[in-house]
Amino acid sequence: MKKLILPFIFLLLFTNNAKASQWMTSFEDAQKIAIATNKFILVDFWATWCGPCKKMDSESWSNSEVQALMANFVPLKIDIDVERNLSSKFSIRSIPQVFILDPNGEIVLQTKSYMNKEKVMRVLKKYTYGNKLLQQEYLNYLKKESGDNALKIAEKYFDYSIYVDKEVKNDFLKLANKYLKITNKLYKKEGDKKKNSQRIGLFTDAYKYLIKGDYERTVKNLNDDFKEDKISPENKGFYNFLYFTAYNKLKDKDNARIWYQKLKTDKDSKNLILKSRRI
Repeated sequence: MKKLILPFIFLLLFTNNAKASQWMTSFEDAQKIAIATNKFILVDFWATWCGPCKKMDSESWSNSEVQALMANFVPLKIDIDVERNLSSKFSIRSIPQVFILDPNGEIVLQTKSYMNKEKVMRVLKKYTYGNKLLQQEYLNYLKKESGDNALKIAEKYFDYSIYVDKEVKNDFLKLANKYLKITNKLYKKEGDKKKNSQRIGLFTDAYKYLIKGDYERTVKNLNDDFKEDKISPENKGFYNFLYFTAYNKLKDKDNARIWYQKLKTDKDSKNLILKSRRI
């Protein structure tokens, strides 16, 4: 882990002395800075011959109000004529295109075409969230892309979506689901495609509906697809939490009380109850 942290410290020192207007040009370095500073990556795909790109530089990115918001991100400019592989990876067919990425390079937001100052500010304000909650998970995943590490990131993004505004909640839920797909691919690659399938199912269906506020569908999904006597010990607390929270939100006091008593027996009950109150 020390081999990972030391380059971060060097890059942090460099970044702290840089201004918001000083774009990075290395995707790999931007990823490391993003992890070290608990920020998302703001990517501008551009080219020297692109008129709208130059207009964004002069009218949008150079604006002091925009730059103040940019300080909440790791700014990265990618010249599509230089970074052809990266441009291909993100299917860049027209420019300018602006992305907000997590430190692993997964897409949080993608916009196409020129944006004036006002639109850029609206976008940046929406996604001005730190990702300290996921820092250790990012580090673990950077060190080893495994199904277990991808699943931990997915779980954290589900939790993360509880705390963001409704306007962007679905974007982070989509990102969480994307990491669940990555988890399944990695488990398959690792030779155990059914690993943690029950927990993945609880997140994919019941927890997603719970976060969205569809409490009746949460209960229905649990009733239909997850029988209590089939729940594995490691998922028991989370299962009880889902039922308790859904019934509590539905103001079904009798059922909420039943599942609260079950939830209290779990070793992580305090954290789960706090999370329940947040939803």
